[in-house]
Amino acid sequence: MVVHPALALLRLRGGLLSSDPVSQAAAAKITDVAIQAPIMQVGLYVGTMMSALSGCISAGTKGMDLIGCITVGLVTAAGGGTIRDVMLNRPPFWILHHIHLHISIWTSALTFLIWPAIVASGFKDTHLAFLWSDAFGMAAATVIGTHIGLQACSDTDNWLIAVLCGVCSATFGGIGRDLLCQEAPRALYAERSMYATPALLGAVSYTLLQLAQRSLPVGIPGWMLLIVPFSVTLSLRAAAWTYRLALPHWARKKPRAFNFFDSNKIEIRIRNEKLGESEVPTPKEFIQKVSKKLRDA
Repeated sequence: MVVHPALALLRLRGGLLSSDPVSQAAAAKITDVAIQAPIMQVGLYVGTMMSALSGCISAGTKGMDLIGCITVGLVTAAGGGTIRDVMLNRPPFWILHHIHLHISIWTSALTFLIWPAIVASGFKDTHLAFLWSDAFGMAAATVIGTHIGLQACSDTDNWLIAVLCGVCSATFGGIGRDLLCQEAPRALYAERSMYATPALLGAVSYTLLQLAQRSLPVGIPGWMLLIVPFSVTLSLRAAAWTYRLALPHWARKKPRAFNFFDSNKIEIRIRNEKLGESEVPTPKEFIQKVSKKLRDA
C-alpha cells in the first residue's frame, strides 16, 4: 500500500490515522511540507530534550533522587503527547519511536549528574533556565500537537479539536510535572504568570495559517507556518513570566471556605495586582547585570 507523503509526520509521532483512502485524502488537505523538513524534526527532538530538562530541574530542586528526576523528566516530555494520542485513539508516539524515550531519559540523567556542578561553579539562574527550557518545549509541542490534531480532524473540519490537541500536547506534561513535585499546576493557576494561554494562542495561530494556506491563491511560505506559531507561544510565555501577566482570577482575602454571600471572604479579581512585578529579571535588567559583571572583570 502506498501511503500519502502527508502522513509522514504521523509516522514520526505515533502512527497512521487510518489506511482508508478517504481518510488519507482528507489528511492530505493539510499543508505539512515544512513540518516534515529536517530542521523541524530536529526541533522536535530538541523540544523533547528541553521538556525533560525542565522536569529534571524542577524535580532536583525538590530533592528527588536520580529515579525521581528521570521519572519527572519523562512525564514532562511525553505526558502531553501521550494524552493527546490516547484521545485520538492512536498509539503513544514514544512506543513506536523510542528515540523520544531515550532523549528524555538520558537528558534527565545527565542533568541530574551535571547540574549541581554547574550551580557550584557560580551559575545562579536555575529558575531562569527552567523557565526557558520549559517554554521552548511548550512551543515545539504546540506546533506538532496542533498539526496532528489538524490531520485527525481534517475530514470533519472541526478545528477546535486541533487547537485542543495543541494545548494538550503543550501543557499536560507540565501539569504532571508540577503535581509530582507537589506544586500547584502552572497551567491552571494564575498565582505567578499565565501558562496555558500562550499555548492556546500559538495553536490558534497555527490553525489560522493552515486555513489561510488552503484558501489563499498564493501559498504561505513553509517557514512562516512553523516560525509564527512557535514564536507566538515562546514570546508570550517569556513576556508572561517577565511582566507577571496573568488572566483574571478569584482571590480570597482570608484563608477560609468560599462564601459567595460574604464580601469579606472572597472577591473577584478583575485586574492582576502583581502586573509589572517581575518573576525574573527583565531583559533590560539582565543586560545591565551582565554589563556590570563584564566591567568588574
